[in-house]
Amino acid sequence: RRWTWHACPCCTMNVARLVASVGGYFYSTSSDTLAVHLYGGNSARASVGGTTVRVKETSDYPWSGSIHMAIDPEAPATFTLKLRIPGWARNATARVNGAAIDVARNIDRGYLAISRRWSAGDAVDLDLPMPVERLYAHPSVSMDAGRAALKRGPLVYCAEQVDNPSVPVARVRLPRTAHVAATERRDLFDGIVTVTVDGKAIGSDGWADTLYRTEPPQATAATWTAVPYYLWNNREPGKMLVWIPEG
Repeated sequence: RRWTWHACPCCTMNVARLVASVGGYFYSTSSDTLAVHLYGGNSARASVGGTTVRVKETSDYPWSGSIHMAIDPEAPATFTLKLRIPGWARNATARVNGAAIDVARNIDRGYLAISRRWSAGDAVDLDLPMPVERLYAHPSVSMDAGRAALKRGPLVYCAEQVDNPSVPVARVRLPRTAHVAATERRDLFDGIVTVTVDGKAIGSDGWADTLYRTEPPQATAATWTAVPYYLWNNREPGKMLVWIPEG
């Protein structure tokens, strides 16, 4: 449903540039440090202080915050492994070869710093909890007053009409007490996590041809679904809403 081609074809060159530089977005090194900036299943080979280190990262990120990293230096070497702890992640936990690491005491400017002598077969397990949370805008953003957006991990969600055929998305509501749950959907986009909300929807019963009246419309229980915002408008055309009224 999106444009098949832009009048200014800059995308081709940008993709080529991304492919050539993506390794540097994920990893960087210094004489005594290997830093991991992004997550997502991959493998890499880097030089740290003259020692070649192979890294294999296994995860289902961004759908899961459970990240496993195998560290395999060509020879035992002492260096610091720095793992990015995103700003949204709270209560992160980590283990090295099964032994717990105190994350809070080892944070260095947003990174978990693990300094040790590394050997082939060492492994790090990092867990970034991903509860469904609400985001609120600054009070000066008048269009978002009284509304909240849903997020999980690094992703912001939206209610799209194609997922909610019986509820107009412009009428859905997100009460403060609404139960929200993350739901794995392997049938959508080769596997994603959606958010299901036991919320409400504003009905039009009794309004008929009435434009105004002294009684407000009634809200009834309604279960509705939200998908990651980056996926909207990839299926059927329809309404979409990011900032949901909390009434």
